[in-house]
Amino acid sequence: MNEITNHDQIIDAIKRVDIVSNLVEQQPNGEFKNELDMDVIIFGRNYNNKQVGPYARLLEFQPNEIIIERGTWETSIFFVLVEGKLEAYVKDETSGEKKVGEVAPGSSFGEMAVLAGIQRSATVKVASDSKPALVLEFTRPALRLLRKFPKFGKVLDRSYRNYGLDLMLNEIKEFDPQHFDGDLIKRLGDAARFVVYGKNHVLFRAGDPINRLVFMRNGWIQRVRGADFNPNVANLLADTGNNTGLDFLGAGNCLGVEAFSGQGVWKYSATVMGRAEVMEVAVARLQSQPDLTQAIVSYLSRDSSVEDLIKPLTPSNRKTLNSTKREIETGLVDTVNMLVMDMDLCVRCGNCSLACHKVHGQSRLLRRGIHIERPVKPASSFIQSALIPSVCLHCKDPECMTGCPTGAIGRFPNGQVDIDPKTCIGCGDCATQCPYNAISMIPRPNGGSKTKAAKNGKDAAAPSLFQKTLAPAQQIYNRFFSLSPPALPEPVTQTVDLLAVKCNLCQGTSLNPKGAARKAYSCEENCPTGALVRVNPREYFSEVKNTVGLIYKDQTHAIGRNIHKSDPLRTTWHVFGILLVAALGGAALLGTIRYTQDAILLPDSWLTMRWLTGLVGLFGIVWTMAYPLRKQVYRRRAGALRYWMLSHIYLGVLAGFVLLVHGGTSSGGLLTSLLMISFDLVIASGIFGALCYLIVPRIMTRIEGEPLLLEDLQARRIELRAKLAEITYNESEPKLRDLVENRVYPRFLSFSYLIRQFFEKEDLKSMLARAREEFKAATSEINRVNQSLLIEAVESAATLRRVDALCYLHQLLKLWIAPHVLFTAMMLFLLVVHIVQVVYFNVR
Repeated sequence: MNEITNHDQIIDAIKRVDIVSNLVEQQPNGEFKNELDMDVIIFGRNYNNKQVGPYARLLEFQPNEIIIERGTWETSIFFVLVEGKLEAYVKDETSGEKKVGEVAPGSSFGEMAVLAGIQRSATVKVASDSKPALVLEFTRPALRLLRKFPKFGKVLDRSYRNYGLDLMLNEIKEFDPQHFDGDLIKRLGDAARFVVYGKNHVLFRAGDPINRLVFMRNGWIQRVRGADFNPNVANLLADTGNNTGLDFLGAGNCLGVEAFSGQGVWKYSATVMGRAEVMEVAVARLQSQPDLTQAIVSYLSRDSSVEDLIKPLTPSNRKTLNSTKREIETGLVDTVNMLVMDMDLCVRCGNCSLACHKVHGQSRLLRRGIHIERPVKPASSFIQSALIPSVCLHCKDPECMTGCPTGAIGRFPNGQVDIDPKTCIGCGDCATQCPYNAISMIPRPNGGSKTKAAKNGKDAAAPSLFQKTLAPAQQIYNRFFSLSPPALPEPVTQTVDLLAVKCNLCQGTSLNPKGAARKAYSCEENCPTGALVRVNPREYFSEVKNTVGLIYKDQTHAIGRNIHKSDPLRTTWHVFGILLVAALGGAALLGTIRYTQDAILLPDSWLTMRWLTGLVGLFGIVWTMAYPLRKQVYRRRAGALRYWMLSHIYLGVLAGFVLLVHGGTSSGGLLTSLLMISFDLVIASGIFGALCYLIVPRIMTRIEGEPLLLEDLQARRIELRAKLAEITYNESEPKLRDLVENRVYPRFLSFSYLIRQFFEKEDLKSMLARAREEFKAATSEINRVNQSLLIEAVESAATLRRVDALCYLHQLLKLWIAPHVLFTAMMLFLLVVHIVQVVYFNVR
């Protein structure tokens, strides 16, 4: 490949290609009509010392030289042939590759990978009998500017529709080759058109004539059977009786098949829930071709009868309906690689964000996002509280990628959406366009930015020799023994020389070395309870999976194993742990009863039950101490932390039981007694912590509604207290103050009302409604202005108690850690002294 950098030659090449010639079109006076667009595409421009463009290159390829290769993820560039002869090849099972066509001069190619975000579908290379080919290469940002020109816009639109239609026909043929031969597929294509509809577009209403079949390739459609409706409140029809029906249809479904059973009008209405791509076939064209009609009916009714396809049923589970609607409306089901937090398992430790920070230098995981309450299984009464945190979902059609002015965002070799730091200019457009708030702006590493001290005109003082000597010891103490939370990174106040960062699935880090059998993600690997998991949303949300039709083929990239639904290794650990504790614990107890503590077990040896139980207990303690060491490993694979946690619990229980047997009924001297007491305290605090991890998160998800961080709750508590103080003490009405101080405070700020928060299964909205009802009679005693203030005080006090309850639960999850660590440190110290003492006296 040879790049031609002469700008006059580039302009001349663009003039020779009709579809992009509008870019260099000139006015009668010789000036260019689109000088600004031409300038940035061909020459590039400097905006605030940041280079944007050029977006075009003129390349010369020699005969047999490959331009694009099938299966690659070059989703940020496309090409236009200026002159020469190009050939397209696809993979063939027999000959290796098969020629499927040629690219004519003046034609574009490779744009489908850019538009659809997919792998290259064919290899394009220069024909062997051709002269060198001249090709214009454009990057993704040029697409945005070129598509507004009439010639290029029409060609791009036509190419996209033809590509979508061909893909749909090929999928139908591959799914049902028995009924669709080459001739039938060709006739189906001649009778069809490919259409793209926007959000909230009404496809048809009940009573309209059925004049077309609608095959869905992408997107979602909401169907409602009943009276005319507002699509935004259609789910309310689920409560109106059996005469209504509501459902959602995804890719691979077909609407209108009932026309072949004699039905002439639609019995339901259909609305597009988001951007949808469909293939429409006129019913009149099909009715004149019975063999094609029969093939379509056979294809559609392959797994179900036609009657099952023609109308939406009355929803049997309102919760499933609501969760499905929310998953579709938020766009989650159209993403590729989704991170899910099961809030019943999340202990709010923040280790996931910390792990991300340790691996990447800046955390790309924000523990806020979209909250969904959904049945664990369709029609199940068990509800899962799932949080989709603000972290990149690697969308199929990323908005961040579309708006990037330099093409820095693209799909990389493994299919993940990522940012090239060399090309990123830090404009922040991607961060503002991402609907999931998953992109952050940080100071560019080694960008020459000065420290705070330098900015203030001060030089940082050099550390003294004493400080240098103590630094390693201080680091070890802070890492393994300090109980204080990790220091938070300083907020980004810099406004220039920024870099956009986001989750890249830990690609290119030591967590995913070359040749690794499975993908590893720092957040998932370092969650102690298995609350986080990377999933394919279409597979994870089973309620949505059931709406996908026959030929839909999901594209997934680097999706992790769904440990929320099936985690064989966790099950194995539970079974192994229970059996190990029962077997070794029972053996230690039975052996001690049979042989006594100090009887020699083997002739001419020192082995007694006391020594044996002591060594087994010591091994259990050593293994349990491996858990805090593993917890500090973030940048390389060391096994998922959730499995280390299970081994920590089971071997800790085993060590506790065996050492109780080891101690026997005699407490021994003071040192031994203190050791056993400290060991008991470690076990008791550990069991208390395990119970907190098991119970507290489930209570929190039941009462909190939308998951909130402790910092958010504390800020809300201050806000509510300030509001109550303002109403109570800044108003001149004595009656209002009396009601608030003597009736509202005792009722809602009491200990009993706090305890009620933990045990009453009542959402905040219902609780506030009941609280207002209690004080309805009291409002008649004061004027209208103070009535609203009283109700506000009631709502604030009741909400404050709910917030207090959540704050206490957050603190309870961490309350046991400090004493557990303290008792462990005491136990280890006394254990070392005990071992030295035992060895000393035995050797002597």
